[in-house]
Amino acid sequence: MTATKTTAIELEFEALDLTTAHPFGISSGTSVDSKNVLVKLKFGDHIGYGEAAPAKYHDETRETVMAVLGMVRDANVLGDDPFAIAEISDRMNKIIAKNHSAKSAVEMALHDIAGKVAGQPTYKMLGLSGLKAPMTDFTIGIDSIEMVEKKTREAVEAGYKMLKVKQGTSYDREIIETIREIAPEIPLRVDANCAWTPKQAIEMSEFLYDYGVQFIEQPLAKNAHKEDFKYVKENSIVPIFADESVSTSNDVARLAGCVDGVVVKLAKTGGLLEAIRVIHTARAHSMQIMFGCMIESSIGISAAVQLAPLVDYLDLDGAMLLASDPFHGATYEDGYLKLRDLPGLGVTPR
Repeated sequence: MTATKTTAIELEFEALDLTTAHPFGISSGTSVDSKNVLVKLKFGDHIGYGEAAPAKYHDETRETVMAVLGMVRDANVLGDDPFAIAEISDRMNKIIAKNHSAKSAVEMALHDIAGKVAGQPTYKMLGLSGLKAPMTDFTIGIDSIEMVEKKTREAVEAGYKMLKVKQGTSYDREIIETIREIAPEIPLRVDANCAWTPKQAIEMSEFLYDYGVQFIEQPLAKNAHKEDFKYVKENSIVPIFADESVSTSNDVARLAGCVDGVVVKLAKTGGLLEAIRVIHTARAHSMQIMFGCMIESSIGISAAVQLAPLVDYLDLDGAMLLASDPFHGATYEDGYLKLRDLPGLGVTPR
């Protein structure tokens, strides 16, 4: 059957359990799995895939995602036009506040369907064809020094060109020293995941500068006052990026002049359209931008890669951290993530 404008968009969703190859530690704890949600939108013969990657520190869980998706389905907000992505997003926002990862899963699935109906990749539908994206990093999570050494050696042997290092321990400096012994030249960036005080952040910036760290991501608590960020920015010799403190474009404007850069994630923005607004708002305030991710399959990662040429740095290694990826999408090649030559997001089940 050929899809027509009168064909209703149908929403289905189910649990998507992901397991990491190694325990993945950040300052707030260590996990070995990610309880995500798979979204399927059906439109005629087309299936669009989306993925929600909820985080408790953003007040979302798998249960809240499924509840929100149930509301979206029951409220009949999807309609019959998969190209009306902005309108559908507005409808979701009118009936549900926040819950960005749930909304993001629906929106990325709409982009997937729209591309499949048009027979074009999403990045081309967005006018981003021909632009070059930056390299992505690979994350070394918090672990024992022995495991940090092992993970770093594996990353170097696997050919990763730059590393992001999680911090927020009593032995942060030893972690950096250990990694630098194994990878003395590879570019590093650091993520404290809200773990430091302003004083600690400034002191660590001096140490990290000596080890060639490019920037520090989210040194302060999620709800830290913007003046605290400004104080750190003005006294740090390493650029400061905000992650957990920034979800939407309004958050970017609030922190203008207080940080050097922001981290955009689809799980925080609610979809690609708001991610673009975050990027443009950051550019308007002369901020640098990194595109980040959660622990996600190739669905969420491939959706983010569509916008990769718009940012300065990439941290889109979520699928590379998995023991097994249930979807095939963007692939890592010599530092870069390459999208498949397929319409929509370019993802297929394995």
